[in-house]
Amino acid sequence: MTPRLFRLSALTAALTAAHIAQAQPALEEVVVTAQKRAQDIQDVPISITAFSGDYLNAAGVKDIGDVAQMTPNFTISNSSQQTNSRIAIRGVGSVGNSGIEPSVGVFIDGVYYPRPGSVIGQLMDVASFEVLRGPQGTLFGRNTPMGALNITTNNPGYEHEGMVEAGFGDYSAYEVGGMYNAPLGEKVAGRIAIKYSERDGYGKNLLNGDEIGERDDLNLRGKLLFDFSDNLSMLVTADYAEINSGGGAIEITEGTENPVFDATLQALYGAGASTKDGYDQQISQDHRDKLNDEQYGLSVDINYDFASGIRLRSISAYRNWEADVYESALRIPAYMVLRDTLYETETVSQEFQLISPGGATIDWVGGLFYYQEEYNIGQAFDAGDDYCTPTIAGLVGLEAGLQCDTLQQDAMVDSQFTQDLDSIALFGQATWNISEAFTATFGGRYTEDQKDGDFVQVVNNPFGGLVRTNETVLDMERDDSKSTWFGNVNWFVNNDIMLFATASTGYKSGGFNSEGGSIALGRERRIFGPEEATNYELGLKSTLLDGSMTANITAYRTDLEDFQDRLFDGLSFVVVNAGEVRQQGLEADIAWVPLDQLSLRAGISYLDSEYLDFKDAPGLPGGPNQDLTGESKPYSPEWQTSLAADWSDSLGDSMEWFVGASWMWMDEQNLGAVSNNNPQSVQEAYSLIDARVGVRDAGGKWSVTLFGNNLTDEGYCLTMYDQPFGAQLGALNAANNTMVQRCVLGAPSTWNVKMDYFF
Repeated sequence: MTPRLFRLSALTAALTAAHIAQAQPALEEVVVTAQKRAQDIQDVPISITAFSGDYLNAAGVKDIGDVAQMTPNFTISNSSQQTNSRIAIRGVGSVGNSGIEPSVGVFIDGVYYPRPGSVIGQLMDVASFEVLRGPQGTLFGRNTPMGALNITTNNPGYEHEGMVEAGFGDYSAYEVGGMYNAPLGEKVAGRIAIKYSERDGYGKNLLNGDEIGERDDLNLRGKLLFDFSDNLSMLVTADYAEINSGGGAIEITEGTENPVFDATLQALYGAGASTKDGYDQQISQDHRDKLNDEQYGLSVDINYDFASGIRLRSISAYRNWEADVYESALRIPAYMVLRDTLYETETVSQEFQLISPGGATIDWVGGLFYYQEEYNIGQAFDAGDDYCTPTIAGLVGLEAGLQCDTLQQDAMVDSQFTQDLDSIALFGQATWNISEAFTATFGGRYTEDQKDGDFVQVVNNPFGGLVRTNETVLDMERDDSKSTWFGNVNWFVNNDIMLFATASTGYKSGGFNSEGGSIALGRERRIFGPEEATNYELGLKSTLLDGSMTANITAYRTDLEDFQDRLFDGLSFVVVNAGEVRQQGLEADIAWVPLDQLSLRAGISYLDSEYLDFKDAPGLPGGPNQDLTGESKPYSPEWQTSLAADWSDSLGDSMEWFVGASWMWMDEQNLGAVSNNNPQSVQEAYSLIDARVGVRDAGGKWSVTLFGNNLTDEGYCLTMYDQPFGAQLGALNAANNTMVQRCVLGAPSTWNVKMDYFF
């Protein structure tokens, strides 16, 4: 049976089983806040996958990448820069290390996190994690043309409780953490959570024998709850997070090796960059990658309930994020062309919400959102000790060994990008409860964005002219305004089955190209326009088998106009409004508890991707531009499947044993960082298998769990991109338009033991 038929058969079998009438254990209720009020997920007529914090902790989920492995039509990938995370829903996501606004909004405790690189740390003390698919352009602030991640952490309560955790694993990994919650008075409660983890690197550099990819994470969050009266409360949250990492293995993609490239490197530096296995976490290249990532924030959430039951909510927030990324940009066995990039964002946001009490003929939400961001990117290229060779000197017209040594080597190219953003939005949404069976919801949002930006790049060494050029573009301006809307009707066929239909729009503003290039872009090409999304959905939400199963299915079509994409010139990216793309398909979430001891989850998605208009797409390596109209978009796997099973049973009067396993299957997809559909950048389909086994106290006071991840040690890429400086180093075969490709590897097989104690 083919993978496609297997997935269709699995889905059909699950839905057929739903009609078997028999008494079954019931699923626990999943409460979400996607519509700004607490609701049962089965009553929310949007495509949503949600996990409780307890489930994520039991499953060993550490970050949002782990959540993506369990969620249909939700993926996360990384590039050579560790901050460059691409959070994608339904195959669309924006890169994180540029001035592009994200396609998927991330909200933690109601606060917007603007840059994907700022959410790559570990999750801690989570109450719920919601993945909302489709435009969320009405109720959520900022840009959400493809979806949103709505993450809620645990709030303080008026009972003494706490938790300590410790763990260890291979690669010298260990983690420690804890949480303590306590009343601090009759009307004040506090909660603090902290976690630290550390591990050695997964990879090895054959050039010098060093390990690569070590990492440590620190997370700290404190909350204070003030209940001033029955109708007035204030929640103050402060958080701090830090990541220090050495950068993972970036290998040459198997099948794209070029003997001319290796011969050139051997002649120049006495070693090639290719290794025997493209997935063995081993490299042969200069590797000085390092990430220092730090962020902190403060938010104040005030709620006031009027006598009428209407709630006024105010969320004030300040956030600061800095990431210093140092990397060996060329990935060759020579100490040459080092790139140091400093990202800095400082944001202030203020949101006011008015929320009706609910249960009336018309339930409504309205509000105002203000957002201000200062975003700076400073980048410098250092020449490195090995740049002054006869070959390199000849490329820039210098006499080897003479002028070369006298030129500036640190910051041979220096660039600065600054951007200021002011955004204000008015929003409202109303649900008309026509009858017990029929409801209709309509919402709208009006947004105004004003951006100002400057870009300055200076080349201080002729060798730097091979990768960058002098350019100054000041006083760039971008003023965008847009109205987005949401319309939905849903019908409860009975108490357990709901059908819904949705039409909605999304939007993200235009902006400025933040990266330099070997050719000056000029003012016109430095500025790009907004992107708009139009989305249609038909869905089913069902609770079956006497409450022991939920089966939710959504069919969708999303059209993106003036799609913001990046072109590549060999060492830099240029953002353009590429054309029009359509993403359509099907996604299903199924949960079933057939026995008290057994719980099952399944997520299945089908994605049909097509460029409706992409006539001036990037060409294959060394080739002219091409027309990709009718072709599929990168990062759009046709099928994505996840299955999870958990079994627990008694082990005497006071203990339980448990075992769980999960399987994720990812269809083949093009992972090229450039949207040229290069066949060399296709990642073949792969599977990841995780498992866990352990014992715990029957009353939930403690647990010990052994986790195994990627048990089959599957090798796979998260992103692929052209070998930097490839044309000059012999990596380009212009006759057949191929280029040596680089693969950013996923994690290998790992294990760890984790112990939790609750008090």
